[in-house]
Amino acid sequence: MDKRELIEALQALDKKLSSPIDIVLIGGAAMILYFGASRATRDIDVLVLRGDPTELRQGVKSVARERNLLEDWMSDAGKGFADILPPDFYHRLVPLAFTFQNLCLYALGRPEQAAMKIVALREQDLEDLELLLPQMSGGERQVLTGIVHHVSSFRLDWAQKMRYFLEEQGWRID
Repeated sequence: MDKRELIEALQALDKKLSSPIDIVLIGGAAMILYFGASRATRDIDVLVLRGDPTELRQGVKSVARERNLLEDWMSDAGKGFADILPPDFYHRLVPLAFTFQNLCLYALGRPEQAAMKIVALREQDLEDLELLLPQMSGGERQVLTGIVHHVSSFRLDWAQKMRYFLEEQGWRID
């Protein structure tokens, strides 16, 4: 899905919902809709912050049938990586400026998005990191370094992957 298709699918989903649902876009959809990537994505990865996940899943399936999309065009499978997010990640969520009735969208902050991309490290993630890393402020770089330390307390393999990747980019991780 390109930017237009993503927005149209989200509009259709919003019309299916009868109560507010707040979701955080992660991955490719966030890269396209917030960070300015000019690529397409197969699906929308989300974290559900508030609302009825059952109603959301039903709406997603209904939109899939109507728009000839994959049944899992929106998925919360990214929650398997949510441990990467530091406890204060909520403070860096960015509300997306779409006018929906029941759907409220957020994007992860740049450091959290980069951390998720580094751990996944597929071809499209490398392209996304080329967009994310140069735009980081000094404070955002500190947050990403902090995420490396946070992750090292429970997933040493992920932390090492993040450390090695960032060091290859010229970062110093203490």
